[in-house]
Amino acid sequence: MISAEQHQSKLLISITNGEKLGEIKDLYFDSELTKMKVVLAGSEGGLFSQKDLAITRHDIQVYGVDAWLIAGADTVVRLENIADVDTFVTLSDLRGREIQTEGGTRIGTVGDVLLDAEARVLGFALQKVYVQEGPLAERKNIARSAIVDVGSKDTPMLTVLAQAEAVNIEEN
Repeated sequence: MISAEQHQSKLLISITNGEKLGEIKDLYFDSELTKMKVVLAGSEGGLFSQKDLAITRHDIQVYGVDAWLIAGADTVVRLENIADVDTFVTLSDLRGREIQTEGGTRIGTVGDVLLDAEARVLGFALQKVYVQEGPLAERKNIARSAIVDVGSKDTPMLTVLAQAEAVNIEEN
């Protein structure tokens, strides 16, 4: 398990010619927060007309420890040209999102996303923990499988407390 933050600034290298294509600036997740879909690789353009550059999950060949290997330099595209990108959720937008029980009890806020070796979402590291005791207070994370509604910028994620306490990410 690795936190999304640990991927920040990793190099993105073309597997075909070894060219540096950029570095990880942000990660975009599908709307259900199950896997990383796009990596923001930097930007191009001038002072007033910068365009974000991105690489899709499909074009990532190896999720390495020090760098991610990409299918080729031609796979870097403008973020705006990726289908459905407006439905994706960025790592930066997830940080600080509140997690509550369905009954409204505050559990904590998202500090980071916890990923497996292929950038699938395992769970969320809690930045603030509102529960004072129990497994969540000790682990300071919550499994993705315990989230019943991912919420939005304006609404919290929802969980069932018993499920959140019972599911340990490291045992998943």
